[in-house]
Amino acid sequence: MALQDQPAYLIKMRAKPGLGDKLFALATEGMEKSGASDRFTIVREDDDPDVLWNVEIFRSHEAKDAYENSPLADELRDEIIGLLAEPPTRINVHPYAAAPVVEG
Repeated sequence: MALQDQPAYLIKMRAKPGLGDKLFALATEGMEKSGASDRFTIVREDDDPDVLWNVEIFRSHEAKDAYENSPLADELRDEIIGLLAEPPTRINVHPYAAAPVVEG
């Protein structure tokens, strides 16, 4: 599958005050457990440490669908929603270009 054909999300979440660390830990743990992502990047805003941005690129449409309909996704969604100060923003995107991952 070509990079440009992989489904992806850009997600923004704002934790309730003081719950940013818990949100980041839960989101990171969920991405690592799911195994559906080809790669993901979670970043924290410098000016607001309770804001999480996640770019998640799925291995395939099938992997994305399987994750979205899994018990893990349901569990994470419920836990994450409880930590948020406002509804999350999720934008469906697809990769255009990416540098290779450098190990080391």
